[in-house]
Amino acid sequence: MLDLQLTRWPLLSQIITQFHFIRPLWLVSLLPLAVIIYLKWRQDTLSSRQNQLPPHLQNALLIGDDGWKKQLPLKLLTVVMSFTIIICAGPTWQKEPSPFGEDKAPLLIVLDASTSMLEKDVAPSRLSRAKQKIQDLLTLREGGKTGLIVYSGTAHLAMPLTQDSAVFVPYLAAISPEIMPIEGKSAYKTLPLIKQQLKELSSSQSNTSGTVILITDGVTTKDNQGFKDYFTHSFNQLLILAIGDTNRPSNFPLNIDSLNELSRLSHGKITQLSIDNSDVTWLNNQIKRHMQLSNDSVMPWEDLGYYLLIPVLLLMSLWFRRGWLVQWCMAFVLVSSISLYSPMSMAKMVSNKSTSSPSQQVTTLNLWEKTTQWWMDLWLTPDQQGQWYFNKNNYAKAAQHYQDPLHKGVAFYYAAEYQQAYAAFMAGVPDLQTALENTQQTNNHQEAKEDSNIEVLLFNTANSLARQREYIAARDLLSSIVKRYPNNKPAKHNLNLIQNMIDEINRLSESQANTGELEQSQELPENEPQTADGADEQVLQSQIKKQTLSAEQILANEKIADKWLRRVEADPKYFLQNKFHLQTLSKKGNE
Repeated sequence: MLDLQLTRWPLLSQIITQFHFIRPLWLVSLLPLAVIIYLKWRQDTLSSRQNQLPPHLQNALLIGDDGWKKQLPLKLLTVVMSFTIIICAGPTWQKEPSPFGEDKAPLLIVLDASTSMLEKDVAPSRLSRAKQKIQDLLTLREGGKTGLIVYSGTAHLAMPLTQDSAVFVPYLAAISPEIMPIEGKSAYKTLPLIKQQLKELSSSQSNTSGTVILITDGVTTKDNQGFKDYFTHSFNQLLILAIGDTNRPSNFPLNIDSLNELSRLSHGKITQLSIDNSDVTWLNNQIKRHMQLSNDSVMPWEDLGYYLLIPVLLLMSLWFRRGWLVQWCMAFVLVSSISLYSPMSMAKMVSNKSTSSPSQQVTTLNLWEKTTQWWMDLWLTPDQQGQWYFNKNNYAKAAQHYQDPLHKGVAFYYAAEYQQAYAAFMAGVPDLQTALENTQQTNNHQEAKEDSNIEVLLFNTANSLARQREYIAARDLLSSIVKRYPNNKPAKHNLNLIQNMIDEINRLSESQANTGELEQSQELPENEPQTADGADEQVLQSQIKKQTLSAEQILANEKIADKWLRRVEADPKYFLQNKFHLQTLSKKGNE
């Protein structure tokens, strides 16, 4: 709860992490002050005429001077002197801003483009809101270089550092999970691209430190370790914008705990998506401050003790009031002791997505549901809650609570949410290619357990693909599993079944083509599952004339070059999609 509150109040987080005294030796004065106050208190108590009366007569005859009002002037003097010493010590938590020009801080945005960013717990979706916030930030910055890196199962540079926002915005709008070559959520794979971009920046501009903004709804342990290793030894700053709303239903709830952990390990700062523009303003201020402080490390700390003069003056004004009325002190204590009751609210899922439309608006949980969830959180971990719902055959609810990728995916699978199951299983496999190609023998029990867990995740991933009629992808994955794990009999069995289905579909497609029924077949949508090798529509060479031009031919002809550039500028989505796929294939070829 503390980390969540620090996320909502970034100033409080800054005070806690950077608070210190400019002149700390003044605090030594508190010791003689305490001794003097104690001796004065003891002296006044012993010399009081009240002690000349027997104890049983003191309670009956004396009026006033009891409780808090007793020795009130001395108490007030103690508070005033303590505040004065603290003012002299110079409390501070921030440096003075640089007096030089406007902010030209370089910024590198790392955007999560995985399937979970399509969740609609924040309207219209997490990814759409993230794009809106990025555009608002670009407008607020008014200058400075900005770059864009996107990631899912792979990481790609969508836009290198540039000052031209007119070029940046269309490429930002084209980002979606569709253009990513491999599904998943591997933020750590962006680190080589981050290092490359910031290294080029530092080589061109000496003594320039940049800011990296990670926009996501959750990270893994491997991501935390990778970002920690880089940012703890770097002068660059990490800011995190958490996208999601824990008060609304979601298949993949915002994992604020993992993001708080990443912020702590990487010495970064985090804020959560807000309805207004406060989050963007906070990000811009942090970028400015980091730029100013990194460019001028000798800037002095700002002495903020002068603000304490206000309560000191208010306390000293009581010296002029007869009777030392300080009931307001009790009121202050009472108000400060009241804390808002805010139980952790969890998202509520429907039991079957088929009964709800994608455009249906989500609703917040009522007070009873929040209270019930808060009570369960006191006694059960999220995984234990998921198992409780799973045992009651409420698989959708179980999937919403599970945090373990394997259990979460199994719950989605039982709930017939195969696409969500696939995404959950893939989240448990940080690097699919490494998992399939790793042939090293495990040396201990822990490594053997992890390898067995990955084997189960891969097998279930293939089954989820098959349930979505992605037979080709399921077959290829099962073939890799059988090659990697030769003793996996269920994988061999499912591979034979799927291969038989593919062969049957191919035979039907071939017979349909031979009987002249090809012209009657309809073209499948782009997102239609590939059920077999021959499922795509086959067109005779005589039916279509395809023009293939090389780069030299395009650049040699001005008209063709202009036409090609207009096509890219009109919709960079396909350009980025092809670029990312070629980069992925190139990496696999080099490996």
